[in-house]
Amino acid sequence: MGAGDTAPDFELPAMGNELPMSLADFTGRVVYLDFWASWCGPCRKSLPLYEEMKGEFPEDRFEIVAINLDEDRYDAIRFLEKHPVSYTILLDPAGTTASQWQIQAMPSSFLLDGDGQIIKAWAGFTSSHLEEIQNEIRSSLH
Repeated sequence: MGAGDTAPDFELPAMGNELPMSLADFTGRVVYLDFWASWCGPCRKSLPLYEEMKGEFPEDRFEIVAINLDEDRYDAIRFLEKHPVSYTILLDPAGTTASQWQIQAMPSSFLLDGDGQIIKAWAGFTSSHLEEIQNEIRSSLH
């Protein structure tokens, strides 16, 4: 999956309330979609930084959605107890959505426009990605 592709829809349970959510639930908003796992070293750095980043953009036009790939949800729960986030966490323990999105590296993230088109994709994470991600979000919101 890359820039210009239509993002595949999914339906996954949300952490906490188990209600199913799909990508279509975020239509009309720019979405930063992140695939992560508690065992992924770079994910431990990125999730708290995304939490800070979330506050920089209007809630009614921007959303972060993080899809957790831990096979055991309690690994994710323990991680999030230490590094709480306020954005949407969805659970994909079987990795079905990750396969559909052709995830090759952890973490992998995608910036989507309000129509579900992929604007940009990132494989892996370093703190230098953050400024580029923020600039892409700003451009997408204007």
